[in-house]
Amino acid sequence: MTSNGSSSTIFRDNAEAFFTIDASRPFLQDLTDGLCEALGDDPVAIAEAVILLPTRRGVRALTEAFRRRANERGIKAVLLPQIKPLGDVDEDELSLFAGDVLDEIGLPPAISSTTRKLTLAKMVAAKDRAFAGHANWVAALSAASELAKLLDSFYTEEVDFKALATLAPEEYAKHWGQSLKFLEIVTEAWPNYLKANEVMDPSDRRAKLIDAQQRRWQAAPPSNPVIIAGTTGSAPSVARLMKTIAGLDKGAVVLPGLDRALARERGWEKMDEGHPQAGLKALLQHLDVSPLSVNGWPLSGGETSRNRILSLALRPAQATDDWRHMVEAAEQNDTGLNAATKDLALIEAIDEEAEASAIAVAMRETLETPSATAMLVTPDRDLSRRVCAKLQRWNVAVDDSAGVPFHNSPCGTFLRLVADWLLHRSNPVALISMARHPLSAFGQNIASARTITNALDLLLRGLAPAGGNVSDIKIKLSADVKNIGDDKLKKIAVVAPIIDLLVEAETIWKKSAGGDFTENLSAHLAVAELIASSDDTKGAERLWRGDDGEAGAQLLASLRSAATSIDSLGTDYPSIFTQLISSETVRRRNDAHPRLSILGPLEARLQNADRVILGGLNEGNWPADAITDPFLSRDMRRKINLPSPERRIGLAAHDFAQLAASGNVIITRASRAGGKPTKPSRWLLRLQNVLNGAGAFDRINESARYAFLTSTLEKPDRVIPAKKPSFAPPLSARPKSLHVTRIGQLLRDPYSIYARHVLKLIKREALGESFGSRHLGNLFHKVFEEFAKAHPKAMPSDTAKLLVDLFENNAAAHGYDSHQDAFWRPEINATLAWFADFHQSRLAIGKPAVIEGEGTLTLAIEGEEFTLKAYADRIDITANGQIDVFDYKSKTMPSFKQVKSDFNPQLPLTAMIAEAGGFETLDASTINSFYYLRFLQLDPTKTDKTGAEGSEAIDAVRAAHEGLRKIIAHYNDEKTPYLSQPRPEFTNDFGDYDQLARRRESLIEVDAS
Repeated sequence: MTSNGSSSTIFRDNAEAFFTIDASRPFLQDLTDGLCEALGDDPVAIAEAVILLPTRRGVRALTEAFRRRANERGIKAVLLPQIKPLGDVDEDELSLFAGDVLDEIGLPPAISSTTRKLTLAKMVAAKDRAFAGHANWVAALSAASELAKLLDSFYTEEVDFKALATLAPEEYAKHWGQSLKFLEIVTEAWPNYLKANEVMDPSDRRAKLIDAQQRRWQAAPPSNPVIIAGTTGSAPSVARLMKTIAGLDKGAVVLPGLDRALARERGWEKMDEGHPQAGLKALLQHLDVSPLSVNGWPLSGGETSRNRILSLALRPAQATDDWRHMVEAAEQNDTGLNAATKDLALIEAIDEEAEASAIAVAMRETLETPSATAMLVTPDRDLSRRVCAKLQRWNVAVDDSAGVPFHNSPCGTFLRLVADWLLHRSNPVALISMARHPLSAFGQNIASARTITNALDLLLRGLAPAGGNVSDIKIKLSADVKNIGDDKLKKIAVVAPIIDLLVEAETIWKKSAGGDFTENLSAHLAVAELIASSDDTKGAERLWRGDDGEAGAQLLASLRSAATSIDSLGTDYPSIFTQLISSETVRRRNDAHPRLSILGPLEARLQNADRVILGGLNEGNWPADAITDPFLSRDMRRKINLPSPERRIGLAAHDFAQLAASGNVIITRASRAGGKPTKPSRWLLRLQNVLNGAGAFDRINESARYAFLTSTLEKPDRVIPAKKPSFAPPLSARPKSLHVTRIGQLLRDPYSIYARHVLKLIKREALGESFGSRHLGNLFHKVFEEFAKAHPKAMPSDTAKLLVDLFENNAAAHGYDSHQDAFWRPEINATLAWFADFHQSRLAIGKPAVIEGEGTLTLAIEGEEFTLKAYADRIDITANGQIDVFDYKSKTMPSFKQVKSDFNPQLPLTAMIAEAGGFETLDASTINSFYYLRFLQLDPTKTDKTGAEGSEAIDAVRAAHEGLRKIIAHYNDEKTPYLSQPRPEFTNDFGDYDQLARRRESLIEVDAS
């Protein structure tokens, strides 16, 4: 259809004006050009025109289209039409239609989304109390979000709440009656609340405003042009408005991408709700308009080969019986499908990282063409973030227009970390996580705060303090003072300012204990501002600035007034807080590149660019899986005329078809995501099948090209092979003294000895360790030591009580408290009984000579002195003066085979030192036996032991002595390197120094060879 410069080409007498702009066309630019041509570029007529679009982004883009047209014609000033958003029903943030002023005044205001969610949560909590006797606020808030979606469906589709009662319970499971009772929130409580508070649900108010406008125009048709464009009219109120506008003298309805060719075929009648044209078909049926009577928009052009091949690929499954013939016909009309595949590319990357790299290259490639634009469209927010990061390689800033959820923004993350610490104030992990956030300053300058945090991190390594208060951290630090040197004492002095401030923060929080959410929130924010304060800036100034800080301040201000109904928080406060802030989005206002953009599918509606990249085309991602209604089954939704879950898939399919029909299009997917294989999107599979049938698929497959380009970016100009590292220090740097436990390590993993004793690198304990068998073992060592030292000759009459008392007296210092009892008490009782029997049996043979004592022995090995050290759990002297050596093990013990093979010579070497009189309280003597004793067990009558006695023990000690001399002599040779886990029978993936030794590189070299 062509324009003759008259408005009659659009606004015709006595006929409803329905038009479509084909998918391959720039929708908003064509809309602008067609309207201006029809109105003769009359600025007054254009300014009087009213244009309704589905989204706010569409409004901004159409404004830009009018500005661009004016610039092209040298017009310095332009009067814009009245452009309003209708608000798509499937937008995350519903745009409220701005109706006539009188209509706005005549309706109550809309309730805010925050107040709606909290009010629904309160109603759910009341139901919880009725059903279970208590309120679960975390679950209530989650249920409130789902109820809000259900309310949106009811109001948008104009379904009466009473319809729920018509769903006969006998047709469903017996629990439906209870579900219906719960849904009284929707049928009774919510309408009553709105009426009592004189507010309206946003979806209901939007529908009523649209209806009011529709009635107004129907009663008094406007003389100015009115156009509704780009919407599929999925809401009944919007469909009625479209019908009215189409009947106006100067009214027009412009549909997005109606497939008029398909409308002439049987595929039109056979399509299901998942088809791209399903929404438009439902609309036209509702309006009683034949698709064949819809005209092409003036100056917009017709269908392209790309349109036709996409229509063929996505046609309804029931109409694909003659698919092969259709493909052959398409190939004949478009020889080899050259036109359809021109500027169409597919990239199948190996994983998400490779996909993001390929997209970044494609976007950067676009910038090489002056004035060319590119947009990435994807529902995958992780992919969009990866692409943003990849583009930083070229200092190209592109913002994801979907924004960042506030709870993941710097301000939101800090607030969540503070909330978590407030509930776990003695937990080192919670404390250090909060302290390491950039917003944490603790009243210091930023550099000092980082130094103090590092010191606190080192001091809190090891077992987490018992209890839940800052005082427990102070107890841990003061308890450690007894056994630490000046260096750690200095660190404790350094961290004192943080500890003092944490005590102040704890006091603020405790004042809100037992209060409702608002009181907890006020205390939480006061603590956050206290921790965020620096030496020269107040915490409020640091916390609430920037895009995320401003958004957070507005959100939390609304929460303060709306969340007073949430009570009985307990330990749920952090989870409740996170849920309440998760719905807010932060959109950053920074200098993004003017020619590149990243959009979600909803935001990309009606948008266009010179290059369109459709990313994340995997099933379950785009399209997303059909969402299951947690309250109503599919059949229930069908019976009360609520849309099925597949309708969203149809709308997503329409988005894909519109975008894929653009001129220059790249479709991307990752073959693996999250370490697992993925399935291509159903739309991509169908397109691939059609192109394969025509032998045209290979020409669009650009996977190899972009893989080459991305790999080239990482490829250096030249590679200088590095020599394989050899860790062979000079003799002067090699250890001259080792503990007996390190000798076996020297055999199994020599590099660990090099790292620890040459490089002086010591593995730190984990931060905030949970109490486990290792800690319980240390506690028992202490109990056994104190009891044996107190009773070296005879057993007391009250042995059982004394052992229990010793355990209880030492428990707190070793991190054991009543919380551990349920798990460990049976083994504790059995172990104490076992030790009583063991000590009594030993006293009948001899007496203890060494209890938790240290011994040394210096040997001359090939002219070099070497000192061997040992720490013995217990050494007894028998009646005939011989030595029995014991080592307590809480769980695992080495086998005697390992002991004899020199790969675990700890105990024979300890016995060797004892024989030589290397322990202060022990004279030189002969070894009688050595044993590892497993003490942590449930059977007190059983002694699990590994070792040897008599001649076998003597032979093992002699063999260990010879082995020691050989291994030390071997490593006294400067040419001998310290290798990482050289013996295959003892390798594992858990070496403390494996990464430093670059062990994985060695393994890769071996595999490659």
